[in-house]
Amino acid sequence: MFTKTSVGVDNIITNESFNITQRPLLEEPMRTIGRLIQDDIAIMVEGSDGQSYLKSGSIILPGFWKLEEKFNMNLSEIHTSGDVPQFREKLERGMVNFFKRVMPDDMVIRHNYFMQVDDGLAWSHSIGPEDSPHVGWFTAEKDKVVENHWFRSERQTLRRLPRSGGVAFTIRTYFHPVTEVAKEPYVPGRLASAIRSWGDDVAQYKGSEKYKSILLNFLDQENQKQIDLGLISKGGESHLKYPY
Repeated sequence: MFTKTSVGVDNIITNESFNITQRPLLEEPMRTIGRLIQDDIAIMVEGSDGQSYLKSGSIILPGFWKLEEKFNMNLSEIHTSGDVPQFREKLERGMVNFFKRVMPDDMVIRHNYFMQVDDGLAWSHSIGPEDSPHVGWFTAEKDKVVENHWFRSERQTLRRLPRSGGVAFTIRTYFHPVTEVAKEPYVPGRLASAIRSWGDDVAQYKGSEKYKSILLNFLDQENQKQIDLGLISKGGESHLKYPY
């Protein structure tokens, strides 16, 4: 997909050439990065107060949040402004200390997941228009048919930049219809179990009141189908080895 050149790199798919040696640079670095990698990226920089602040980014597929609203916030403000459950009580101190320990040669990887009741990859339009100052699950239609339910997962990485000392936070989004995800052995049962395990605060944060009834009914049915077909056993391992 890419070819190294004397001044940078060429994208042989899009026929774009990137000159990263000329000074001043021909375009803002975040614009270049946004066209070179699949992941969204945010740069956190430590301030004089020891807090990490969001100072730059290329966020194309945010889904539920806006870069302009989080820009210049510190790590704690980013999470509290998004009403992340139990952040102050259980997560804040550990996360702040963790960011200080991230090293250039030791990338950290984590995954999360959300449910959507629309097929908007870049922006979940069911929570309201992207340019609206007030968005949230309160605008979403309740109990839409399961074909409107999508599974959204992010592969997030953290790595310290060796020269600036900032932390590069990358986000690669995977987005699939629940009806497709549920075809994989054990997934319907495990996903249903995970959703049922959410506390009230997490359930509210993830908007489960808008889709839980329809989604759990579908997942339970698909799980039972897999048991009946002998694809899975209760508490056992799949008869098929991954990848299927």
